[in-house]
Amino acid sequence: MDEFVVDTHALFWYLTNSMKIGKKAIEVFDKAEKGKALIYIPSIVIAELYYLNERCNYPLNFKREYERLAEVRYFCFVEFSAEDVLLFDEIANISEIHDRIIVAVAKKLDIPCLTKDEEIVKSGAIQTIW
Repeated sequence: MDEFVVDTHALFWYLTNSMKIGKKAIEVFDKAEKGKALIYIPSIVIAELYYLNERCNYPLNFKREYERLAEVRYFCFVEFSAEDVLLFDEIANISEIHDRIIVAVAKKLDIPCLTKDEEIVKSGAIQTIW
């Protein structure tokens, strides 16, 4: 089974059916819905998703979406651990701390990340899909 990490905007745009999401990212979500892929959601992505939803005037019922994400088999929450900070030296060219956390999770799991974040993509630290 294929595995991926998702960043905040990719998950937000997926949940809101936004046209902003990339074609290849949509293919991954479709694959996951069919039981052929697993998508890991770093804990920081959940926190950022809450904040983004708030900033965008609540297009999502956050509690309901969180419960759905927790229930479906193709999404898996993954915690950022204290020792994951040791990966930060390898990704020092990523300036934003939340992005470093997402990339560290992808590096730790050694799987691609669904993101269009320019800094993450340009870093070359992980494989990205958009």
